[in-house]
Amino acid sequence: MIRLPGRYFLLLFIASLTFAAETRIHIIYPVENDTINAAAIDSNFIFGYVSPARARLYINDQPVRVYESGGFLAYLPIGRGDFTYTCRAAFADDSVFAERTVYYTPSVSIPIDSAFIDENSLFPHSSLVLLPGDVVDVSFRGTPDCRATFSIAGLVDDAPMAPKEAAGASHWAEAVFGQGGVQRADVAGYYHASYIIQQADSAVNAPIRCQLIDQRGDTARAIMPGALSILRLGVPRIAATADDVTVLRTGPRKSYYYFLPRGVKLRLSGKQGRDYRIRLSDSEEAWIEDHKIHLLPMGEAVPHQYVELIRTVDEGSFTRVMIYLNERIPYRIVQSTVPNSLTVRLYGVTADTDWIRYDFHDPLVREIRWQQVGSNVYELTINLQQKHPWGYVASFDQDNRLCIDIKKTPTIGKRKRSALRRLTILLDPGHAPDTGAVGPTGYSEKDANLLLCRVLAEKLSKRGAVVMFTRTDAGMSLADRFDLAMMANADILLSLHHNALPAGVNPFKNRGSSTYYYHPQSRELARSIQRHMLRALKLPDFGLYWDNLAICRPTRMPAVLIEPAFMMHPEEEMLIRSSEFRNSCADAIVAGLVEFLLQNRE
Repeated sequence: MIRLPGRYFLLLFIASLTFAAETRIHIIYPVENDTINAAAIDSNFIFGYVSPARARLYINDQPVRVYESGGFLAYLPIGRGDFTYTCRAAFADDSVFAERTVYYTPSVSIPIDSAFIDENSLFPHSSLVLLPGDVVDVSFRGTPDCRATFSIAGLVDDAPMAPKEAAGASHWAEAVFGQGGVQRADVAGYYHASYIIQQADSAVNAPIRCQLIDQRGDTARAIMPGALSILRLGVPRIAATADDVTVLRTGPRKSYYYFLPRGVKLRLSGKQGRDYRIRLSDSEEAWIEDHKIHLLPMGEAVPHQYVELIRTVDEGSFTRVMIYLNERIPYRIVQSTVPNSLTVRLYGVTADTDWIRYDFHDPLVREIRWQQVGSNVYELTINLQQKHPWGYVASFDQDNRLCIDIKKTPTIGKRKRSALRRLTILLDPGHAPDTGAVGPTGYSEKDANLLLCRVLAEKLSKRGAVVMFTRTDAGMSLADRFDLAMMANADILLSLHHNALPAGVNPFKNRGSSTYYYHPQSRELARSIQRHMLRALKLPDFGLYWDNLAICRPTRMPAVLIEPAFMMHPEEEMLIRSSEFRNSCADAIVAGLVEFLLQNRE
C-alpha cells in the first residue's frame, strides 16, 4: 500500500468537490419578459455569471468567455418581437441550459397594397391651445407613395401633405456612448405639413383630420388625438410657480433651461396637452408642466417692473448682489468662467437704473453693468475679481428683492499637502434605495459607490478636509440630495457612481472611466479628475461629459459626477470589487481635486 502525503488527500478532496459542484447559469440582464425599446439596433448585450467559473458557455450557439469571477458578457445579434437567448454551460460531463425571452419593439408593418394610416404615429397627439401666428404641425405614417391631405375644421380643407424622406427613429445611445455614429431605422411612408394660424381664425376644440389616397383611389382616414383651440389674449392669464425649484423648458418636455423659485409670476400664452407655454418676451418663450404652477385669479395684471437700484453687500464668505424689485418675475442666470462673470437676464423689466451702490470693502465684485436688451428684457453683467467661480445661490427675499449670493474663493493652502486643509467636501454615494447598475455576479452599484466614498473620505480627512455624506447606509432621493447640496455649506460636491450602458451599445468597444459636469464652474474640476483617473487606472477613456444630471445642478459649489469603471463588464466589475482599485480611484480623485484647487486658489 502506498501512503500519500496529507496535502494530496486535500487536493483530491477539493477536486472531488469541484466536479461534484452543480453547474449553474444566472442571467442578470436582460430580465425575463423585458421590453426593450431601442430603435435601429441589430445587437444587444447579455450578462450574468456561471458556476463553476471554469465552465464553458455558449449563447445562441456562440462561444462566450467566462471570466475568473464566473461573470460573462456577450454582445449578440437580436431579432425584433419576441426573442430568446438560449444559454448552455458545460463542465466535465455536466451541461445545463437556461433561456431568457425578451421583447424588442418592432416597427409597425405598413401594407403597400392598400391605403393604411398608423394610428400610433398621428401628430398632434394632444390638444393645442395656440395664438394667431403660431404654427400647427401635422404628421403621420402610412402607406408610401400615396397622396396625403389634412383638414382643420373651419380653417382649412384637404391641404396637401408632403412625404418626409428618410424618416424614422434614431438610436441616440450609440452617438452619445458609442463610436459617434447615429443608428437610424429609416422607413418610408411619413407625411407632414404645417398650418399658420391667421388673425381672423377662430377655433374651439376643432378636430384635425388626415386622409391618404393610394393610386387606385382607396382611401384611409384618421382623426388626430389632439384638437385645436385658438386663444384670444385680450385678458391675459397669469400663473405662479408652485415648487421651490421650478424648471422651465425649451419646449414641451424638452431641455431644462430656466430654474426659478416658488412664487414667480408667469404669463401664459398657449398649451399643448398638459404643458403650458410661457411668454417671457417678444422673442423668448418657455414651457412648463401644468402641475408645477397654480393659476392666479382672472384679472391679474401682466408682471412689469422698473429697476432703479442695485446694491452689493459683503457678507463674509459671500457677496450679496441685491436687485430691487416689487414682485417675483422670471429670470435666467448664465455663468462665464473667462472672464469670470454672471449675466442675469430679467423678464418683464424696464431699466430706470440710476444707482448701483458697491460695498467699498468687498473684494469680489469688480463691476456691475446693465443694459436694456429688448422690450421689457433687462440684463445685468456682474464681473468678479477671482480666478475661478466657486458658486452662487439666487433667491427672492421677503421684500421680493432678487438676491444673488456669490461665493468667495475659499482659503486654499499653497502646497499639495495643505491644499485640502479646512475645506468642506460633500460626498454623494450614488443610488439607494435603488440598487443602480448591477454587475455580472450580482454586485450592486449602490454598495460599490458607498465603499469607494468611505475610502475617499478617509484620504480626504487625512489631508485636513471636512467630509460630509449625502447618505450612509440608508437611501435618499435625488431631490433630497439636491436640497441637501444647496443647504450644505460645502466647497466641493463629488458624486461617485459606477457605469452601465443603454441597450444596443457594444460594451467591448465602449467602457472605461468618465466624468460629468453641468455648470461651467465645474468643468475644470471634472477635466482634472478625469485626467488623473486615466493616468492611475489605465482604463479606456469613456469621456468627459456635460450632462443634465440632478446631482450636478446645484449652483452653490463646483459639482461633478464620477464613473471610474463599468459595473456591467466582468473585468471592470472584478476591479471595482478590489480594495486596491478603490484605493487607486480615491488617490486619483484626490490628485485631480488638489490640482484644481492649486490652479484656482486666488
